[in-house]
Amino acid sequence: MRLLLVHGIAQGGKNPADLEKAWIDTLRAGYKSANLPFPDPLAVDFPYYGDALDARVAKSKLPLPQQIIPKGGEAPSPYEDFLRNSLEEMKESANISDAEVAAEAGPIPAAQKGIQNWRLTQALARVIDKRLPGFTSGTIERYLRDVYLYVTNRSVAREINAIVESKLTDEPTVVIGHSLGTVVAYRVLLEQGSKVKLRRYITVGSPLGIRTISSNLGVLKYPPADLNWYNAYDDGDVVALNPLKDPWFKTDPAITNYNRVRNTTDNQHGIIGYLNDVTVARCVAEALAS
Repeated sequence: MRLLLVHGIAQGGKNPADLEKAWIDTLRAGYKSANLPFPDPLAVDFPYYGDALDARVAKSKLPLPQQIIPKGGEAPSPYEDFLRNSLEEMKESANISDAEVAAEAGPIPAAQKGIQNWRLTQALARVIDKRLPGFTSGTIERYLRDVYLYVTNRSVAREINAIVESKLTDEPTVVIGHSLGTVVAYRVLLEQGSKVKLRRYITVGSPLGIRTISSNLGVLKYPPADLNWYNAYDDGDVVALNPLKDPWFKTDPAITNYNRVRNTTDNQHGIIGYLNDVTVARCVAEALAS
């Protein structure tokens, strides 16, 4: 049995071996809390695409929302639409009021009436950052920019997917994806599923419940697996806004959603706050033992 771990964004410039160790050490802690013996030895694959993604983001020169200045009378670009719609979904799920956004935006001069909506979108991004301890200024904008590039640019997706695909084997495998890694692994499993005997797909902190993101993935399908798809998230994790079910992410059979993780990382999104969860660790243990 193999364990394939697919990381998310903001991992560029880091040591892959250190990242893998952090994942496994945290999972060990989860096993310990669940009073389970950790399976030693365990075959682990950790495809690292952090540097490749950062290089493609830099090459794309996509601006952050705070850097965008819409031109009056021009239709918004697909990128601007993606950012606005994603942030609006976050606003709804995080119960952020219009008054909070207006206060953050401040008075909008009449001369800027034509770009008022974008000023409010920029303000909304700042509100989200402020309401999440551990998220630094511009974090959510950077996250959405990176996700947009991956889900809309097939060349970028092929490069990132190839890194993950290089680790696929014909052995029984449990796949764990985190953050953007849940989107990457999802695409890889749909396109290359015949190359792996998938025992379970486990997603943590997944943005697939954001319809603006999932709508760019085509017809939603259930990756072929012997056991079910298990999705765990913290209700306070702004990236994992919604459960993976209708109307946000509808597949057949249904995905098992677990929202009682209490992620103790500062931003409630970090992988360390997910893999040490007792219920998540039990799910991994059950899958590896199958």
